[in-house]
Amino acid sequence: MNKVVLTGGSSGIGKAIALFLLEKGYEVLFTYRHSQESAQEIEAKYSKSKAFQIDFSIPSEMERFSEAIADFSPDILINNYYNGTFIDTYFHKTEAEKFSNDFNSNIVPTLHITQGCISIFRKKKFGRIINILSSSLNAPALGTSVYNANKAYLLQMSKSWAAENVKFGITCNSISPAFIPTDFHKDMDERMKETILSGYPIKEELESKDISGAVDLCLNGGKHFNGNHIFLDASHY
Repeated sequence: MNKVVLTGGSSGIGKAIALFLLEKGYEVLFTYRHSQESAQEIEAKYSKSKAFQIDFSIPSEMERFSEAIADFSPDILINNYYNGTFIDTYFHKTEAEKFSNDFNSNIVPTLHITQGCISIFRKKKFGRIINILSSSLNAPALGTSVYNANKAYLLQMSKSWAAENVKFGITCNSISPAFIPTDFHKDMDERMKETILSGYPIKEELESKDISGAVDLCLNGGKHFNGNHIFLDASHY
């Protein structure tokens, strides 16, 4: 039971999770969109890794990925992919299209992928679903309404997945890490980064090993470890 589908696995938090799992001997089918060099480096180093380039907004590519998932027959799904911005603008200045476009490019593909994996898991009578969310769900930073709305939607869906599938040996848990500066935040104002990090109660940044430890718990915590939302934020909020 060691075959993992990981969305968004070539950079940032996703890459850290991918490397952790590969070091542990898991087989990992991970997606990427732009980070081709990083994806190829992972494939070159780990024989059990398989990179899949995809633009989730293109239906034909989604169909191709669904076929790849079916052929791979995973035991584990980690939903990490997010294409958008963390901080955008104030809610009252946000265009309606921004909400719908980001929902369609992030949440809808995640729902389709999860449906496909659950169908596979139910046949196996085993499965693990992990959703990577954000500690900003507790106390949103200014200008993050779109991002947080999408993460909150996925959190609520997680509760349904946990309740509906546990009798089939499937668990679903979510992890919300504290702010970690990654490529995802490359366009973010440096002063905003400093403000967020300066208010963190532990005077050191969250590390990839902290997230990997939580992932390991979700994978190996047993069938009763289900429906949990883990905050990795030092009780910041």
